[in-house]
Amino acid sequence: MNKYRIGKLPEFEDVAKDYFDYVKELDLITLPINDIHSHYAGEFEWDHRDPFGRLLATQAYIEKLTLITNDPAFETLSWVNVLW
Repeated sequence: MNKYRIGKLPEFEDVAKDYFDYVKELDLITLPINDIHSHYAGEFEWDHRDPFGRLLATQAYIEKLTLITNDPAFETLSWVNVLW
């Protein structure tokens, strides 16, 4: 939502407007941020300074999930499974 709000994903408008409807319709499960995620996001060695990016990478690793992103910064993380 933040990327849409600041104008970086204008094509996300329909999803942004009906986000909760899409989550329900697709039977998705949202992933909460917990203290383990936030702790390790600040600890691991990576030159990426964006705290949100660090948190996404850490969540993907800890929860054994695939991170879907086209951000090339994540390509350097061999311990995170990245798709896109």
